Amino acid sequence: MDNLIGKTLDGLYTVRELIGTGGMANVYKAVVGPGGPVPEGTVVAVKVLRQGLMHDPDLVRRFKNESKAISLLNHPNIVKVYDVSVSDHLQYIVMEYVDGMTLREYLNERGGKLTNRETVHFISQILKALDHAHRNGVVHRDIKPQNIMLLDNGQLRMMDFGIARISRAENQLSGGKAMGSVHYISPEQAKGDETDFTSDLYSVGVMMYEMLSGHLPFDADDVVEVAIKQISDQPRSLRELAPWVPVGLVEITERAMAKRPENRYKSAAEMLEALNAYVENPAIVFNYTYLPDEIPEKVVEPTMPRKESRPERGSAPAKGRKKKKRTVFLPVLFGITVAFALACAALCWMILNDSSSLMGEKADVVLADYSGMTQDEVNASQQVASGQIVINWEQAYSNDYAAGYVYRQSPVAGRTVREGQSVTLTVSLGIQYVTVPDVSNYVQADGEQQLKDLGVSVLITQAVEPSVAAGSIIRTEPAAGSQVAAGSTVVVYVSRPQVATTTKVPSLSGMSVDDARTLLVQNHLGLGSQTEQYSDQPAGTIISQSPGEGASAKLNTRVSVVVSAGPEPAPEPEAPSDSTTGGDWWSGLFGGGSSSSSSSTTASGEQGTAGSGEPSQTPLTDWWSSLLS
Repeated sequence: MDNLIGKTLDGLYTVRELIGTGGMANVYKAVVGPGGPVPEGTVVAVKVLRQGLMHDPDLVRRFKNESKAISLLNHPNIVKVYDVSVSDHLQYIVMEYVDGMTLREYLNERGGKLTNRETVHFISQILKALDHAHRNGVVHRDIKPQNIMLLDNGQLRMMDFGIARISRAENQLSGGKAMGSVHYISPEQAKGDETDFTSDLYSVGVMMYEMLSGHLPFDADDVVEVAIKQISDQPRSLRELAPWVPVGLVEITERAMAKRPENRYKSAAEMLEALNAYVENPAIVFNYTYLPDEIPEKVVEPTMPRKESRPERGSAPAKGRKKKKRTVFLPVLFGITVAFALACAALCWMILNDSSSLMGEKADVVLADYSGMTQDEVNASQQVASGQIVINWEQAYSNDYAAGYVYRQSPVAGRTVREGQSVTLTVSLGIQYVTVPDVSNYVQADGEQQLKDLGVSVLITQAVEPSVAAGSIIRTEPAAGSQVAAGSTVVVYVSRPQVATTTKVPSLSGMSVDDARTLLVQNHLGLGSQTEQYSDQPAGTIISQSPGEGASAKLNTRVSVVVSAGPEPAPEPEAPSDSTTGGDWWSGLFGGGSSSSSSSTTASGEQGTAGSGEPSQTPLTDWWSSLLS
């Protein structure tokens, strides 16, 4: 049996049963007791780091990072976090208990394939959750149907951020190792390269592919082979595999699953916009363009018109020469006609859609991507050097880009603008560091606000500290005076209400057993053994107890009692001796009595013998005999 089942963690969470296991932690179903972060009796899920991993610093770090990641998130499509404990002897996360099925189970019930409507419904919720997570710097990195819960009302809850990372804090959790389920990971994850928000979008694209077609894009008996396919192979065309799927949905799926991150959607919000556009117009066609070498192009040799062989001088003209001339002329005429028609169409389009260009106005420019470039590199670029666009420079702190590099662009890359338009580029000033203030003994709300004003994220966790009032801050991690990057997370330890483990034993003297039992229950104690003893107290009342009145006892201790049996009864009078004359009326009447040596009469009426064995001499005491004498 699991050694945590039946125990109460930190006096707050009573563990009922094991409901899930993972590589790093076990998940238990528990009930919240008094003093918890949610109402007493609330059923929660508690994710506990396995004891065998407590001494692995890398795994402990990953578990703490998970705690930080999910505690930053508050969204209806993400499992809620109520409490985090990171003590030396036990580390756990208290989360919302979701009663439902996984999206994997739902897919299996539907035969592995969903309708277009269902797919859009579920994917939209996933993208909303990811947009919230990404805005808070959290990359999930293990998106798959098994990590998504489906409630009865059709709402989704994303869970298991166990390999998530804080993008602002570190590049990788695994030291370059691929993480996530191999059927859904991005090519860069499969190669062990650095991942970003677009890696999550790739996984979403794989889920869309599976929902719409009923098939995974890549599958094999060996996980390594699947990973290789993620890197180098192209999946079977969704148009071929599921021809019933509208073109717009196919295009959204393919863009999300682009091998190169640059060719995917730039954000979950952008992909969600595309889905909303499809909902408004199911016949929409996006006609996305991609950077080269994304999809291997099929090489087709161009068809060149063959030259007509000219007859040598003096040779006889070939038969049917006139007919050949007519045959060559007709395609040429047709080509000229088509070209003229296309030119007219183009001219009409220009007149109707951009008539100003015919009047000598400036042409359109598709903005290049300047992120990650220095100011000198931007100025030397073709669009800037030629004067096609004008740069408006700004500076700001960034935790993601080194000082001197462009990290933000407005309008974004890929947008079409007028020649000569101003484009704002923000250059990084590097990481902005702030000093953690000393907020110990502050009321939680005041200390939390002071930290947030500095530009850091705050993670609240509760701890037991008798010297600090409940609801006040014990300490911070990093400690007061430490330098941290703006936007990073500071863990704030708040003193939780003391949970009593002992109680004073009340006086039970003079009470009935039933009344004593009620009083003990009210004081979180129980009634133990009961013994009776004669006393001058009324019968049925308690005359003594153990532990005694006022003693300190652990909760649920049983108190033994002694119950009065009432006064002791008077002793019964002794029966008169057989040798006493007149001991009974019969003997008194006849004036005789038997001595110790007299005979005794048995039940049969026979005369007994004395101890000597001789017959006893019985005097004549019979009144009748006396009368005759």
